[in-house]
Amino acid sequence: MSENELLTILHESKLLKGLSDDDLEIIFSCGKKVAFKENDTIIQEGQTGHSLFIIINGIVEVVLPKERGLAAVDRATRIRLDNLTNGDFIGEYSFIDKEPASASVIALEPCELIEIKHPDFEKILDSNDRLAKNIYKNMLKVVIKRARESDKILDICY
Repeated sequence: MSENELLTILHESKLLKGLSDDDLEIIFSCGKKVAFKENDTIIQEGQTGHSLFIIINGIVEVVLPKERGLAAVDRATRIRLDNLTNGDFIGEYSFIDKEPASASVIALEPCELIEIKHPDFEKILDSNDRLAKNIYKNMLKVVIKRARESDKILDICY
């Protein structure tokens, strides 16, 4: 993937919407490209470690797994929360509140992502208020949209 193709994907990312090429270079400089094979677990529910991932290519499934692994109680069934693809991001809950992951994320096909570790990201955001405001505003919009969609689903179920 060329640098121009990567910049195009990052420009289209819901997280990085409205940022300049220079801003994207700053973000990319604090992250690293990581690859996952089909069925690899990218994030496990209950996992600690606070990385944010931006999907460059591929499809991932966000789930509440039947077997909780790091928790004491299992669920009656696996619950699919969402499928995400190019430009989407994952890991934002733990990234923001530093709590264990609230869901698992599994690669549905080979995927490439940019992983941004929390301490590296914080250094950049602490040094650039405009960039921080833009990214957190974008993140908040996506989180609110997901919450509203969940509300609609719960309303239909109950």
